[in-house]
Amino acid sequence: MNALELALAALPLVLLVACDSNKARSENISNVEKKEVADPAMEKAMAERKAKREADEKAKAEAEEAKRAAIAKIVVVPPKLEKKVEKACDAVAAAQDRFMERLHTGEVLEKWRAAKENQLPMTIVQCATISSLEVAGCQVHALDNAPPELKENVDEILKACADKYGPKGPPPGAQPGGAGEIPKIPTKPG
Repeated sequence: MNALELALAALPLVLLVACDSNKARSENISNVEKKEVADPAMEKAMAERKAKREADEKAKAEAEEAKRAAIAKIVVVPPKLEKKVEKACDAVAAAQDRFMERLHTGEVLEKWRAAKENQLPMTIVQCATISSLEVAGCQVHALDNAPPELKENVDEILKACADKYGPKGPPPGAQPGGAGEIPKIPTKPG
């Protein structure tokens, strides 16, 4: 018997073993699926995890909505505003410092005190970029009147004022027609 005849004779045995192996694997998977479906303790645990996950998502959504409402409550322009943007922006930085000193303690406050020499100039630059007395006045008012539950939301407070009272068009210094577009040439009145 040569090698080819030997291989052909062994082929049915190899196929039989492979088929039996797949059948056994298929039966094991089927048994596991039946066990998972039929196990009431597992079904109960899955239902409890699902209920907990849904409750956590609902609580998170409610907390987010409460935060938005608290921010909206303090985001107002005070009756009296600074006359110059530079002074108004300095006032925003001072209000941010008061906010951090008033609402934080311990390690967070120590980190703020160490970083404020770098952070406050950035606040002033952001304010000056917007260049709005209303936004700056709103930011000072909001930071000075923020409740303790908003102590982690200084950026959201500043942004809420900018969104509500800031310029609605393109930022100052933007190219006409948007970035990368060629501005249209005005036609002569005729």
